[in-house]
Amino acid sequence: MKETYFLGIDGGGTSCRARLCDSQGKTLGEGLSGSANVRLGLDVVYGSIMSATQEALQMAGLPLSVLGHTYAGFGLAGAVSEVAKESVRNHAHHFAGVAIETDAHTACLGAHGGKDGGILIIGTGSCGVACVDGLFSLIGGWGLMVSDHASGAQLGLRALRYALQAHEGVVPVTVLSKRLMAQFNHSAIDVLSWVEQARPCDYASFAPQIIEHAAEKDLLAVDLLNTTAVEATAMIERLQSLGAKNICLMGGLSEVLRQWLPLEINNTLTGAQGDAMDGAILLAQQQFERGC
Repeated sequence: MKETYFLGIDGGGTSCRARLCDSQGKTLGEGLSGSANVRLGLDVVYGSIMSATQEALQMAGLPLSVLGHTYAGFGLAGAVSEVAKESVRNHAHHFAGVAIETDAHTACLGAHGGKDGGILIIGTGSCGVACVDGLFSLIGGWGLMVSDHASGAQLGLRALRYALQAHEGVVPVTVLSKRLMAQFNHSAIDVLSWVEQARPCDYASFAPQIIEHAAEKDLLAVDLLNTTAVEATAMIERLQSLGAKNICLMGGLSEVLRQWLPLEINNTLTGAQGDAMDGAILLAQQQFERGC
């Protein structure tokens, strides 16, 4: 009998993480690669998945051939429609079976060990999920242009918009706004050229500078983080109204943002039992048990 393996994929807007486990749940290896947002196209998504998976296999000391009896759970940014999920499942792959949900869905599964609860992910993008009586409700996560409030991408976009206005004398210049424009040679034309090709993760790359300047009381940086905290608070309150009693704040900006949230909101947040890769593995195990 061949050993059955389970692979959990957490594919976000900035990176793709993989965790390989044996049938007893022991972690054998992990890997990391680039963005796996479905909106970037299936070739990009599977390229990132396989790169992270191969790194996990190498750490585990296992050959690529074991993927033929490996069941994979994918939690992917942008996998919000059945059409998108079906396209990922139908794409050529090496796995014995593939289960797919959004990265927010698998993060919620991992955070609460498959039980009821809620999460708010604050990273490159943002998304809230409430699981109540086994039913999932999604808040946000529809992309930078129309959604992703309180996210790193929105934070960076707003900072750049302000910096351009400050450069043109419309609003006051701050140290942060000057630093941002310096990266574009203090040229609106250079900003425009960059924007025409920029992805959400590119906007989110400005977040560390914003956080750094907020600690130095830069007025722009402070205002940006306060606005982000207001948006995050509204999303948390909505999750609570949906019946999610235990809510975890997750994602790359979560720890920083907690410092800007109201005390009464902070006091309602709980710690996560596991991460999105754990949730993706649960997803794969559930499909295996159903007899995929």
